[in-house]
Amino acid sequence: MAQLELQLYDYNEWANGQIFNRLKELPKDVYRQEVQSVFSSISHVLAHVYLSDLGWIEVFSGKSMNYSLKLQKQLKEEKVSKGIEEMEAMFLKLSERYKLFLSKMENSDKPLVIENPNGDLMETSVFEQVLHVVNHGTYHRGNITAMLRQMGYASIPTDYGLYLYLKQMGNNLE
Repeated sequence: MAQLELQLYDYNEWANGQIFNRLKELPKDVYRQEVQSVFSSISHVLAHVYLSDLGWIEVFSGKSMNYSLKLQKQLKEEKVSKGIEEMEAMFLKLSERYKLFLSKMENSDKPLVIENPNGDLMETSVFEQVLHVVNHGTYHRGNITAMLRQMGYASIPTDYGLYLYLKQMGNNLE
């Protein structure tokens, strides 16, 4: 099963790379431009996605959900202030951590019990939560696409189907 998680995470990494490459083609001020949207700027969206992904890998590594949420809150302003190149490097480093974790995992369906901040326990698995991480990233890449269109710029396709097609055609997905 770990193969599917790795493929999904590889897709997530590719799609994030597509967004970063597109943003680097645009005027620098687009990254921090204020817009009326779910997030006030693209830099805020990317910081949110990064911190969420960081939080989940911490949970997968044995940390509590409370620890993860406190870490995210503590690092929020620091991550929002990062430039696009620095944010991209942080995403790539975090991707390496995910891929190492997933490649060593023997049974991603094994129960993962998470204590939510309200005290409730949720039984899930790494497999289900990797699906969540990828879906969460997809959702927020959609936010970025909408924000770019609102600013008068086109985005770039990041669909899973396109990723599979390009992969099948032997295209370099880097």
